[in-house]
Amino acid sequence: MHDDVTAATLVASRALLGHVARSLAPALTEVTVPQFRALVVLASSGPQRMGDLAERIGIHPSTLTRTIERLDHGGWTVRAEVPDNRREVRVDLTERGAELVATVTARRRTLIAETLASLSPEEREAVRVGMEAFARAAGEPDPQDLLELGM
Repeated sequence: MHDDVTAATLVASRALLGHVARSLAPALTEVTVPQFRALVVLASSGPQRMGDLAERIGIHPSTLTRTIERLDHGGWTVRAEVPDNRREVRVDLTERGAELVATVTARRRTLIAETLASLSPEEREAVRVGMEAFARAAGEPDPQDLLELGM
């Protein structure tokens, strides 16, 4: 019985990952996955010092500098010196960068909603109850793990 639940959960997790991949795929014609990860952190946490952002996404500061240079060049982010500390640089999303993250998120929500709409009301309720129970049992994910998937 336990193996059946595990197997069903694995299948469902692959289906959800498929939604993640499909929602992200169009954005990957514009930016790379590491670049999108930086945009997601900025969208969720606001402007960041370069060193803090590198730490949050788990990359070396010099790698982040190159990533942000490309994002700046593409109009996705903007860097600015902090007025009280000219050595400190903060990076923030531009409107274009915020729109890209919002578009991916909306696309993911739509894909999930379309899948759920194909179920009966009873099945949707069963999914809701099951997903809430799974989320409680699993606990909060490590934000670093979510960033790997651009979430």
